[in-house]
Order: sequence, then structure tokens, then C-alpha cells
Amino acid sequence: MLQQQAVSLSEVRSRVVGASFYPFKPGQAVPTRFAFVHTFTFIVSGRGRMTLNGEAYMAEARQLFYMEPGTLHSFQADSEEPMVHASVYVDLLSPSTPKQKGDRQLNTYDYLTADRSLCAAGVQFTEGFVLPVCSRIPPNAEWIDSFLSVIELFPEPFPGTDILLRARFEAFLIPYIRYLLQPTPDFYDPRIAKLIQWLGEIRGERIPIAAWARRLGISTAYLYELFRRQTGTSPQAYELRAKLDKAKAYLRETDLPVTEIACRLGFSSLHYFTRQFTKQMRETPSHYRSRFRRHG
Repeated sequence: MLQQQAVSLSEVRSRVVGASFYPFKPGQAVPTRFAFVHTFTFIVSGRGRMTLNGEAYMAEARQLFYMEPGTLHSFQADSEEPMVHASVYVDLLSPSTPKQKGDRQLNTYDYLTADRSLCAAGVQFTEGFVLPVCSRIPPNAEWIDSFLSVIELFPEPFPGTDILLRARFEAFLIPYIRYLLQPTPDFYDPRIAKLIQWLGEIRGERIPIAAWARRLGISTAYLYELFRRQTGTSPQAYELRAKLDKAKAYLRETDLPVTEIACRLGFSSLHYFTRQFTKQMRETPSHYRSRFRRHG
């Protein structure tokens, strides 16, 4: 671990130097690397294993990993459902590293001879909190969208993009730290648990939410309120996610055409299915399937 600089949160001057989505192939391994900058990696989907400074962690969807500069790390994707990484590389006290935006050497495999002078400054917050190596992001954490939007914006060449990147990254970082200091309490309602069970039972036809509300004996508006409090999302979004999870299983385990998969799951068209799958998984259904067929 490199020497850390004591700063308050208000003194953070972030500069995003890299951002990308990375879909692993089944069973793919990335050998040990040395990180030059602060790295935040969110597991979008799938699972695998990460080793950070010699300690192994299971990696699953909605986990966020933090690597400070100098961290030795390696990855191993699951052979059946490999993870998809969303990573943002940042200098938290810019300009503490000569690394520039788009630098492809933000990590090095030559960790024994890595030039430490290229590392971003480490950070020790004077408020007393520490960024955890691994945390699970709750489903109602809308600020993770700011994190993902950094990656979507990163390639833009327009003037002012770097300012927007900083704004979006810090729109993630500050709420994330607030969440760490005061996590949202769990909430449980047996009626919503029953609805979640129903929504997980994939059907070809779509049942209106008002019908579910009548089954539960509550109003549609109150159902939405309860559901969002427990899951952080709407019943429609939850059902869509369940259908996309089933679609992934079809793509991995069968030879069904994508068109038939979309039809079986009740999507109105192939175009709508492909658009929703790509939005959630950061790759098309065909590309998702090809990752398994080429390396299965």
C-alpha cells in the first residue's frame, strides 16, 4: 500500500482517467496486476472471484469493489455465468498522477517493478470513514446510475466532457459514502414477498399490476409504494429483470432462436427484447450467447 494523504471529503478533486464495461468469457482469468489509480468496479451481472492484495472475494451482481492505488488484484470469472464489470478509474486528488484520460496502462502485470511514482495519491479521510474493499449496493440506490453514466459518457470527445465526468462520478461518490455511514434499513412485507414470488414465475402473457393488487387486497397505488420500499424498483422493472434472467438461461443452455426466446417470455417484439437485454446486460443477446459458444 502506498503512502496516504489526509484530506476531508470536501477536498476531493476527482479526475476520471478511464471507464469501461468488460464482459468476461466463461472461466476467463486475469492474472495479478498492479493498480496505478483508484479503481471502482461494479458487478453488473454474473459472478466470479476477485483477489485483492491476497484476499479472495466472491463477486456477484450488485457488489462494488474498491481498489486503492498499489492494489494487487486478479479476477476469475464463473464458468457458467461469467461476470460483467463496470469499472471507473480515477485520481481522487488530481493532479496527483501523470496518468491521462484514456491511458491504457492504468494497471500493469509487471507488479514487481511497477513505477510507484506514476500512482495517484492515496486518500485518508479526516472524517474517519474508510472506503470498504467490497460492499453490496442496495436495489434502491439510484446513485449507482450516476456511476454507470460515467462509463457511458467517457468516450465523448466534446468540450467540457471531463467536467461532466467529474460531476457524475462525485454524484455517485457522495451518496455512496452517505450510504456507508447510514445504510438504509431493511423492510419486509409478506404481501410483497408473495408478489415477488408471482413475478418470478415467468409467463408468456403479461398480468396487469392492478390484477396483482386485487389478489393482495390492496390498492394499486399502495402496492407500488410497498414494492418500491422493499425492492427499490417498480413491479414492472422487477418482472423485466426476472424475464431477462430467464432469457440468459435460454441463451446459455439452449439453441432456441433469439426470436423464439423473446416470444416465449412475452416480449412484444424482437426489437424491444434486444433493446431491453442490451440496456440491462451491456451486450446484445447474440453477443452474450457467443461468449459461451466460443469458449464453452
